[in-house]
Amino acid sequence: MLTAPVLVSAQEKQPNILFIISDDHAYQALGTNEKDSPTKLPNFNKLAKEGMVFDKSYCTNSICGPSRASILTGRHSHKNGFVFNGQKPFDGSQPTYPKMLQKAGYQTALFGKWHLESNPTGFDQWEIFPGQGSYYNPDLISPKPNGKGNQTVRVPGYATDVITDKAIDWMDKRDKTKPFCLVVGHKAPHRPWCPAPRHMGKTDKLKLKMPANLHDDYANRPEFLKKNQQTVGKHMAIYSDLKVLKEQVPADIQPKIVSPGYGWEMGELNRMDADQKKAWYDHYSKRTADLVKQMKDGKLNDPKAFTEWKWRAYMKDYLETIMAVDDSIGRLMNYLDKNNLSKDTLVIYCGDQGFYLGEHGMYDKRWIMEESFRMPLIMRWPGKIAQGVRSKAIVQNIDYAPTMLQAAGALTPENKSTLQGIPMTPLFKTGQAPQDWRDAIYYCFYENPGEHNAPRHDGLRTDRYTLGHIWTSDEWLLFDNKKDPTQMKNVANDPAYATIFEGLKKRYEELRKDYKVPENAPGSKGPIPQFQASWD
Repeated sequence: MLTAPVLVSAQEKQPNILFIISDDHAYQALGTNEKDSPTKLPNFNKLAKEGMVFDKSYCTNSICGPSRASILTGRHSHKNGFVFNGQKPFDGSQPTYPKMLQKAGYQTALFGKWHLESNPTGFDQWEIFPGQGSYYNPDLISPKPNGKGNQTVRVPGYATDVITDKAIDWMDKRDKTKPFCLVVGHKAPHRPWCPAPRHMGKTDKLKLKMPANLHDDYANRPEFLKKNQQTVGKHMAIYSDLKVLKEQVPADIQPKIVSPGYGWEMGELNRMDADQKKAWYDHYSKRTADLVKQMKDGKLNDPKAFTEWKWRAYMKDYLETIMAVDDSIGRLMNYLDKNNLSKDTLVIYCGDQGFYLGEHGMYDKRWIMEESFRMPLIMRWPGKIAQGVRSKAIVQNIDYAPTMLQAAGALTPENKSTLQGIPMTPLFKTGQAPQDWRDAIYYCFYENPGEHNAPRHDGLRTDRYTLGHIWTSDEWLLFDNKKDPTQMKNVANDPAYATIFEGLKKRYEELRKDYKVPENAPGSKGPIPQFQASWD
């Protein structure tokens, strides 16, 4: 195990920690420079210039709840017990980084998305969305003042703004004699990608470049990939995901635009006030009219043309939703600056996993493939973290907890013994990985049967290769990410890679043993395995 430098001595002040987590933010739209976003996101860009971007940050399990559980505990899914959404509530009695920070003298708070089906533990104050939460006039759950049960209150406004307001208000009213750890959990840019009214139409003039593999036929890869149910062309809901206004579509055209089983309508409309609804109809009436016209003109009769129309609509909403997160980053950083807190605050921004923006024809996540597996990560700590550096060291979301604890001087032997991740602090000065840095990370996905029909699979990622074992269909995949960065060819059965394949399979078995992965994880068929939280 690596020995990380102690960043806080007995004489130094413990840093505040501002941890901002968004939902489904793709690294392809991170906004830190002109190469990694189709649109400008000035506050992400500024944060990157003032801090460090980790270009090879990956998740343990590419789905919201399990990723968040791994972040909280610093352990893989089979060790924290939360392997997929909806199986059971997160076990809040287990060791987590906020509890450890509380013991180290920190005041802790959480606002926004939780998505672990339990009450948060380790936080002095919390207000969370029910489940996924809503974009417009969101409901927030919090403990009742008398401590007996919870209460749910609907808060007017747009969710990203509401949570930012809550976070800033808490920083104003906190006990300023203590260091703080504040978690800001945004719903955005999660499906169904509903922008704030002020951002609607901001991308209308944007020239969007389609992924070269938007029309991927999944040849040269495992057969199970063809069974996925998360394609832009076939599996997006025309009214909910793409915001087409049903009542403005002629009856004879409606059957032509709805994929079977994907015709549900926009539930957020039922939450909007009059002004929000007016902005919605003013904006999306134009999209609906464009669709109707192109359908009447026959321009969308070709399934590929219709897929491209859907992709553009999807991308516009997705990017406009991120604009509010960018606004939030700006407001939070401005607060730190104006209150002389920036120098003493470790800021962490991450998504909870990656997300497809049309690559391989898909949206959503779940797969070990790069767009799904790789997640955004930026850290800023003036004087401690180098500015404007992009680290290429392989890190994982189980590393965030030990990093925060190390920075806070709270990585005690007792705390360290519960963690499977390693502190990222050795990377802070230059971004360069030391010689004894890890050579591979482990990944495991459990949810099958489940939404989008991704298979149960696990595998590893090295600096160059991705190896996956699809348990559901007993198939192997191997990508050479240097020669094939878009992962279009499986070379598991290529004789030229036979030695590499066998070596990676051996390393895969070693990682499973090192992380104490049970033999039945993730399983092939039958009930999805259940695991109890453990930290031995």
